[in-house]
Amino acid sequence: MAIVLSILVGIIYEQIGERHDRELLPQVGTSIDVGGHSLNILCSGKGTPPVILDGGAGAPGYVWSGIQPELAKTTETCWFDRAGEGWSDPGPFPRTSAVIADEEHVLLRNAGIAPPYVLVGHSFGGLDVRVYAGHYPSEVAGMVLVDAAHEDEPARAPKFMLGHTLPRPLWIVNHWVAQGAARVGLIRFLVGSPSLPAKPTREQRVAALRDQPKALATLADYVTGPESYQEAHDAAGIGDKPLIVLTAGRPWGKSGNAQIDREASAYQQIWIHEIQPKLTHLSTRGRQIIVTSSGHGIPQEAPGAVIDAVRDVVGAVRLSR
Repeated sequence: MAIVLSILVGIIYEQIGERHDRELLPQVGTSIDVGGHSLNILCSGKGTPPVILDGGAGAPGYVWSGIQPELAKTTETCWFDRAGEGWSDPGPFPRTSAVIADEEHVLLRNAGIAPPYVLVGHSFGGLDVRVYAGHYPSEVAGMVLVDAAHEDEPARAPKFMLGHTLPRPLWIVNHWVAQGAARVGLIRFLVGSPSLPAKPTREQRVAALRDQPKALATLADYVTGPESYQEAHDAAGIGDKPLIVLTAGRPWGKSGNAQIDREASAYQQIWIHEIQPKLTHLSTRGRQIIVTSSGHGIPQEAPGAVIDAVRDVVGAVRLSR
């Protein structure tokens, strides 16, 4: 009885907290049902091909809110929240790129955004867009990969850069533990509720969206990363459709550990000159641009590079028509 009472109190506590989150972070976008749960999407601008923006792991679609208005001057541009992130509902297990791509397909169809699209993927989002192109090749007109993840990383990156994983049989257990902790208020109790100053910046809003218990619980699902790498590896290329690969070129900062700094510096050269160029081979028209002014966070650190690359691809698509 004590356990049941504690769970009921926790559920009520979490519901009150979620109401606080909605008041603190009014929804930007529209909720669209994708089959049992809803995803949030925001589109602006007019023209074809539509541009679809997909962010890094754990990033709400709102991270693109600075870039979207500029791209919307050229064509219709949309960002969306993956399940459990931003203003989207949590989604079922597993949360691999194949599942994300299929949900995105339903989202765009139900939102009335007609293909073909120019897909833009940053970091983990790069796996998503590659898998989307593999599942729905006729719906992709071009692609921009922004310092995108690549399946060679687990084998070539220094160990200190790699995240920890779990044995495959524990992945679903990990999912249910995290989701259960969120629903009974345990994550909110331990971490607290999101907060914002009176006049928040875009970065502060993004941080608050990331701090929602549902978003923190969803981070546990990235343990399925090996599946997403494999799915991207198995996806076909995009033929002769335009592709630009943006690669972070700014030297990494020093950690204070000489051995780590040597390994990091060596791997950065591998990343820039060996791993990222492989992505250009996804298209016969692929090309790489090294953004020397930015680290991994190119959309925030060098938004102009993303805007220019997307406009170039959109222009190439229109010219080919």
